[in-house]
Amino acid sequence: MVNVDAGGGDRLALAVVVQYRMATTEQMHLLTAPGVRIEQTRRRLAKLRAEGLVDRITLPQAGRTRVWFPTEYGARIAASWPELRNCAPRLRRGSDPTVVRLAAGHGLTVTETALAFVQDARRRGDVCMPLDWIPEVHHPLGNGEAVIPDGLFYYERRSQNRDGGDGWR
Repeated sequence: MVNVDAGGGDRLALAVVVQYRMATTEQMHLLTAPGVRIEQTRRRLAKLRAEGLVDRITLPQAGRTRVWFPTEYGARIAASWPELRNCAPRLRRGSDPTVVRLAAGHGLTVTETALAFVQDARRRGDVCMPLDWIPEVHHPLGNGEAVIPDGLFYYERRSQNRDGGDGWR
């Protein structure tokens, strides 16, 4: 079908909230829709909340910053999407306000780090999209031990080939 708004912006917003586990309104705006006014992002998040896909808490000590997180329902829906297939096993669960509040300091810092890479890639003409950052990827070492970094990301950098043409690495 042509000229049909199939909710692509809603889908990206939900996918980002689910994959990142939490993000402020401003972080969501800069990750998913930096070219529009932030009011559009606020409306999109309010719509997803009304549909039971995301929820929010307000951090009073941070200037009443709103932190968005997936509900169990939202996480279950998004976990089946191909763009989240690398994260599906850990995405089937949502979160709750207490968990988000207690983890907000670290969680929002991890989201801010991802945002810095995405914004820098946009400025440089490189490729690092919002879903190219995958938090807490489990890397087994054996004997029941594992390394779980804060994030793993995919980044393609535009470079000049020896013959003067553009390439990627």
